[in-house]
Amino acid sequence: MSELSYRNTDFILKAKADEALIDRIEKYEAFLSALCREEYYFQKDSIYEILKFFFNDKYKNLWDLAKENYGVNEKLRQKFDTEKKYKEHLQLSEQKSCSIDLATGTGKSFVIYGLAQIMLAEGLVDQVLVLCPSRTIESGLTEKFVALAGNKILKKILPKKSVLANPRIVNATRTIKKGDICIENIHAVYKNTGSSIYDSLKGKGARTLVLNDEAHHIFNKVFGTGDDGAFKEWKKRLLNR
Repeated sequence: MSELSYRNTDFILKAKADEALIDRIEKYEAFLSALCREEYYFQKDSIYEILKFFFNDKYKNLWDLAKENYGVNEKLRQKFDTEKKYKEHLQLSEQKSCSIDLATGTGKSFVIYGLAQIMLAEGLVDQVLVLCPSRTIESGLTEKFVALAGNKILKKILPKKSVLANPRIVNATRTIKKGDICIENIHAVYKNTGSSIYDSLKGKGARTLVLNDEAHHIFNKVFGTGDDGAFKEWKKRLLNR
């Protein structure tokens, strides 16, 4: 008996979008065209696909999207013969979470900024926390985000009725306020030294967008434990939002 072979692309989850939802997303076409360079068209495509999920009220969490795909994707049903087994394979299935797979050097920071700004502008979240794996990357992201947030063209072409269109770029040494994009490296968060994250965001998880650069630093084995039998620390905190 031959063993079935699979490709990663066989398991990409696709969110549905009706005409009204597409119209809602396309309000940001000018903003995204200005933000994403033409040769990096996939940045904009990635953001569009995620907004189909984030903007759609019928998907309350990742499992809503995954279950819908399980029903129509034969490869998923071949690999996981029951919905229960498939759900056990997912991480953060009860949160509205997803992952974006972009290679190094393809402009992930523009995707992160675009998602942060649009979610604030749409009023779906009150603040954004961007986590990165090192102080060096934190510094580079902060510099880039400050420039993007101060770009007059990007501000001007956001929809006129945007809820939060002027994000303040901060790190976790300052109190995180409504409308802020906070950038912090994950190690500082673990140490909790001088970090305002817990005081600022306590009880506000449902209205906070968390964007994790290089998410492999967060996730562990699919059943939620690492080699030492414990959750990776940040995943534990995401589950306890």
